Amino acid sequence: MSKGSVEDRLAIRELIERFCAAVIRIDADRFAATFAEDGVWILPSVPEGTRGRDNIRTAFGEKLGYVEHIHMVGFPEGLSFDGDRATGATYCRELIFTKEGDQKLLIGCFHDEYVKVGGEWLFQSRDYEVVGLH
Repeated sequence: MSKGSVEDRLAIRELIERFCAAVIRIDADRFAATFAEDGVWILPSVPEGTRGRDNIRTAFGEKLGYVEHIHMVGFPEGLSFDGDRATGATYCRELIFTKEGDQKLLIGCFHDEYVKVGGEWLFQSRDYEVVGLH
């Protein structure tokens, strides 16, 4: 395991940024495109995870159906590389405005596995841990 090249570390940061932008836009296609074809998205409400880009696209639309607007920021920590694979955590904050007029502040951490496919870093697995909800 290594800390990785500057280029690989930057590419993973940009992947996290694309993920956050897709959430803000509530764009299921852009969201799913951040995952490998056989990637897994794990949430506390779906502990077995949603596997596969097409299934992730569908699940994203279902999970965010109640959201009017959302803001998400995230940053990586503890990236570790092993060839075309890497692991790390992404700490994030979400501010959610529901269609019913409620607001939620969610603090979380994704436990990430990354894979480099065709020269592009993607999420192989994102396992979300809720740190705080207000």
